[in-house]
Amino acid sequence: MKTKIIIPLITIALLLAACGKNEQPAGKTAPRDKAATAAMLKQADIDPNDVFYAGRKGEKVTIRWDADFSDCKGISIFRNALDEPNNSRLVAKLPAGSTEYVDTVPNARVFWYWLAIDMDGDKTKRIGPVRARADSSTTTKYTSAAKNITLIAQRTQSAVVVAWDLPSGKYKDIVIRRRNKPELPYGRDQRTRLIVHNASERSGDLVDQLPDPNADYWYWLEATKEDGSVITKGPIKAKFEAASMPQGQSKNQPKKSQPKSKTKGKPKSTPKK
Repeated sequence: MKTKIIIPLITIALLLAACGKNEQPAGKTAPRDKAATAAMLKQADIDPNDVFYAGRKGEKVTIRWDADFSDCKGISIFRNALDEPNNSRLVAKLPAGSTEYVDTVPNARVFWYWLAIDMDGDKTKRIGPVRARADSSTTTKYTSAAKNITLIAQRTQSAVVVAWDLPSGKYKDIVIRRRNKPELPYGRDQRTRLIVHNASERSGDLVDQLPDPNADYWYWLEATKEDGSVITKGPIKAKFEAASMPQGQSKNQPKKSQPKSKTKGKPKSTPKK
């Protein structure tokens, strides 16, 4: 009799451990209509497991929710490799009526997700994190979308030339952002990164005049595709072209090319008379 009791208890314990912290194994959340969703968004502390879940299969993570956010302005999804929101990465910007998004992750490790609900009055309600388990498969092939993006920030003393190149595709929004610090503190969202350019072409360049020539600056690129997925690159620090410059030459002047010596090797000795 004892054996019959112990085996089911061990099995249940192993299943609970496999689910992990803040992970939804069943793939279901409690449905909410507009009124229930509005009441939930007014709560100070929201259990993310009651709102959405993240189910994983290989490089694909499906984020799904049953709450009706259609009265809101929109939904953004953030991802991080840690269960803290600092430096989380924007991966999607979706219409308010959406109920699902499939994210493509760059590696097999655990990832954490947040929903950011854009509401009236320029307010945003963040819900999360929810855990997507690590991929235990050894056959999954991972690719990082950011590797296919070129972002260069070349600076002088008073300005930065930013150049970008995106893979072929249809983009509805391409944004270049700037900030004087590389990290992104929680609660201040993407808005602390000043938008310096809205692009319509997947390749281009711009000259960004700096507000403080003595400060360092970092740049980000956010490209939103037609399906709402967001490809990001950054932070990229704006660097001077030359590591060292001749004395007396200003940083905002192009480096002059040095004349090449016509003589190779050691100079020939003058023959004695």
